[in-house]
Amino acid sequence: MKKNRQKSPLIFGTLLLTASGITARIAGFFYRIFLSHKISTEAMGLYQLVYPVYGICFSLCCGAVQTAVSRFVAAEFRKENEGDSRRYLSCGILLSLSLAASCTFIIYRFAPFLAEHILLEPRAEGLLRILSFSVPLSAIHACICGYYYGISKAQIPAAAQVMEQFVRILTVVAVIHVAESAGKEVTAVYAVVGHLAGEAGALFTSLLAFSLRPRTENGSSSRPAKLLWGGLLSMALPLMGNRLILSALQSVEAIMIPGALKTYGMAASEALGTYGVLTGMALPFILFPTAITGSLSVMLLPHIAAAQSDNAFDRINSSAGFSIRYSLYIGILFAGLFLRFGNRIGPVVFGNELAGSFLSVLAWLCPFLYVSGTAGSIMGGLGYTKTTFFHSSVSLIVRLLFVVFLIPRMGIRAYLYGLLGSELVLTSCHLFFLRKKIELPFSPVYELLRPAAASFLSMGISRAWEALPIHEGLPAFLNLAVSGVLFAVCFLFFLYVTKKKHA
Repeated sequence: MKKNRQKSPLIFGTLLLTASGITARIAGFFYRIFLSHKISTEAMGLYQLVYPVYGICFSLCCGAVQTAVSRFVAAEFRKENEGDSRRYLSCGILLSLSLAASCTFIIYRFAPFLAEHILLEPRAEGLLRILSFSVPLSAIHACICGYYYGISKAQIPAAAQVMEQFVRILTVVAVIHVAESAGKEVTAVYAVVGHLAGEAGALFTSLLAFSLRPRTENGSSSRPAKLLWGGLLSMALPLMGNRLILSALQSVEAIMIPGALKTYGMAASEALGTYGVLTGMALPFILFPTAITGSLSVMLLPHIAAAQSDNAFDRINSSAGFSIRYSLYIGILFAGLFLRFGNRIGPVVFGNELAGSFLSVLAWLCPFLYVSGTAGSIMGGLGYTKTTFFHSSVSLIVRLLFVVFLIPRMGIRAYLYGLLGSELVLTSCHLFFLRKKIELPFSPVYELLRPAAASFLSMGISRAWEALPIHEGLPAFLNLAVSGVLFAVCFLFFLYVTKKKHA
């Protein structure tokens, strides 16, 4: 019973964030379908091209500070020290907002240079200037979410996530409707405006919730501010450096792909369009299950950190084993789904066969992608951030090698193979390291073979179902949805009836 009580904040928070994530991503899929019918694949590629700049800013101003706030607030919350919890949040916001304001100024002021000489696309200038104003909004929002993750209250981050998506969608639909009514061309600018509006909606939600949170006098502290800042900076700065380098490598990769495709022989518009299909249509489908595994990872870090501070090694082992096991199950489930239906998803959902082709190849990515994210979060909770950074850097270098040397010879498929290779390297490095540090209470062979068998069985059942004449005359989307749900139900049923009690 005690074990269940200890796990409940992790499980409840994960389920809540998962529910909000799935809601937001389902809405996001309809948004992307709407967007794919309103703007060209070239405009979609241009929209995706500016995001590496935002990613660098987020790594510098938001992500690392959020993680540090989450971990320190979790430690203070366990001591019932509300005073220092809020002070850590205040320090985090001040640090994050200062960096964000600097980033906004630099991006806005030097947008022409960044667009022409860094992104190699002068048309990105206006998009960068609009995007720059979202960085301070993200900074404050991320710190408040870090505070709530630390106190194991996922309701507010979940609500902010849903609000962000819905404000974004409503804004884009509204501005596109106005533009079309006025006879104006629909461009990537409208999508970036939607991103800015979504960040504003998330910030408003988190600020409103925090302002309504009742203050308590528990643990009012006279701890010197320099100790708070020292602790926060000691964790945030290394994380910031690590994430900044990783984001820079990812940005270099994203910028180089269209150029490498042009070297392969594509026209500039075709290269940008192919990049848009991959990043704007195929990858969002592959990343959809991270609504589950990502939620688990977010809740894991403070949970593992708190267990480590209590020297509760059994709790660390059981939580890590539970998390990796179910991330693997989810990965194999979606790998089977995309292998079975990937070629049909692209044409049916987006009206684009290339997206379906990408999905069929990227299906193999799912188990590695989801497990590596969870394992990385466990390592972060244990304090092995430098090791996580090293593994991620090696993985990204593998991808860059594919971009530089193989895309000019093989085209976009070389990048798909690079994604698979890099995630295989990352997952192997994470798991090998963790098995030396903690006990993972599950059998890798058993946990691989059982879901793999469930996936193959589900493929056979779904094929048999589709051979029935009942499908004739049904819309393609409905046929696809019914077959996909049947596949998932069969997979989960098989796992349930073959499960064994874990130690």
